[in-house]
Amino acid sequence: MFYAYCLSDEVTERMIAGVQGIGGIAPRLFQLGEIAAVVSELHEEGAPVVTRENVLAHERVLECVLAQTTPLPFRFGTMTGAERLQNYVASQERRLKAALARVRSSVEMSVKIIWNLEEIKREELAQEAEAEGHGKAAGAGTQFLLAKRREIIGDERLKMRAGELQAWLDKLLKDVVKESSSNVRPAEALVLSASHLVEREQLESYRERLAAARGQHQELRFLTSGPWPPYSFSDFSS
Repeated sequence: MFYAYCLSDEVTERMIAGVQGIGGIAPRLFQLGEIAAVVSELHEEGAPVVTRENVLAHERVLECVLAQTTPLPFRFGTMTGAERLQNYVASQERRLKAALARVRSSVEMSVKIIWNLEEIKREELAQEAEAEGHGKAAGAGTQFLLAKRREIIGDERLKMRAGELQAWLDKLLKDVVKESSSNVRPAEALVLSASHLVEREQLESYRERLAAARGQHQELRFLTSGPWPPYSFSDFSS
């Protein structure tokens, strides 16, 4: 059985020479026409156990490849037989070549934004209560309905503010990213998670834009990571 790390049309044996993969087994190339798979041949059935050592071994092999070219990465634990892998690549060759062209010379960068959710909620509720201006004089039933109304309106405003934050980040980075994928969660402290496909030659500009973003919104917390293999932009099934 093969443990599969990635697919590439540019990887060479030299790129992975000397690196230890899963189980301490050196990875090798399994040539599939114009595309090669980076694999380790394991003698045990079943996927490796999720341990720190195994996860780091998986990442280590991918880092060696990513340092010199951009592959299509398999998720940790991908096991396959030689025939199955051959059949898959043969049947999906056109789509795989397009996917490789899509990510060529690029890497994935990650941005997570955390906001002070409780403070923002208090601000929105206070603004709505002030706009009503008559909550205190109302009866208990009316006050309850007004409170529910404020809650609903507050949720809608959170969605609007989160959407504005997403649009702001997209606009700020649009000139330095090839593609982006983001997820907004207005009701959570981790309000925005974004993945960006960035050309290697644009990495410095990308980081400069993020530094500017921090300066514009010092009330937000930015968590950035990368470069990574383009997991979020590898449109193929393992």
